[in-house]
Amino acid sequence: MNPSRPAPRSALGRVTANALVSSAFLRLDLELDQPFAFLPGQFVMVNEPGPRSWTFSRPFSILAGTDTSVSLLYRVVGRGTAAMATLARGATLQVLGPLGEPFPAPVEGSTAVLLGGGVGLPPVFAWRERWGGPRDRAFFGARDGGEVPWEMLGNSWGISVDRAEGVPPGRGAFTGVVTALAAAEAGLAQDDNGVVYACGPAPLLKAAARLARAQGWRCWVSLEEHMGCGYGVCKGCVVPVRDGNGTRNATCCFEGPVFDAANLPDLGDPSALPGTAGGAA
Repeated sequence: MNPSRPAPRSALGRVTANALVSSAFLRLDLELDQPFAFLPGQFVMVNEPGPRSWTFSRPFSILAGTDTSVSLLYRVVGRGTAAMATLARGATLQVLGPLGEPFPAPVEGSTAVLLGGGVGLPPVFAWRERWGGPRDRAFFGARDGGEVPWEMLGNSWGISVDRAEGVPPGRGAFTGVVTALAAAEAGLAQDDNGVVYACGPAPLLKAAARLARAQGWRCWVSLEEHMGCGYGVCKGCVVPVRDGNGTRNATCCFEGPVFDAANLPDLGDPSALPGTAGGAA
């Protein structure tokens, strides 16, 4: 465990805003009744309070936050998120967090290559808002232009789409996978001090690890896994990690969700990835 990561708290969050930011994603802003601090890459577990509570809380990566608030990005995919989408201003949710291992802070002299896909946007968005510099590059991939939260991302993010539909007039989008867009950016491939930070579906993370291997860059990934408790007790989110000459199961919620890609056998051969293939550096 990173000793610098903030201690989790249980808080009651009051909805201050809950609205679509694209055709697919909603942003939920909560004002908390407890002090709150987080590091990019961490997450919270949320649930409805009292007798309306769900059997299992739902995990959400933190998009943004202040000393007394937290913002989440979500897509309606089931009963819990459908209930969240109906919450009006003033409604409440129980919030536990921040939880999990965060992304590392930037290394002096390095250039961050931030890759987010779908609901994997929050951790890399938070990293850029907290630590991003003028040399860093950020890319977001979506199914089509309608899914892109254009206003939230502004003009500084490179955008890729699977289908060239729904792109607003005057805005540009690369058609293809987001890692291809990152690799094609002028001057990016020549940078010898790149560090990849990625979150999204498994194909994106595998492509991010391949991109890092090809360039000799370090690569950190935030995994998307189903979680039951959020703090390593239920063992419902274990993932294989390299440990010495073998592998072991690590709890994604407590030892992750951020991992060095070199330690994840599911992401391929680690031999060309800088870092420590037997433990976090």
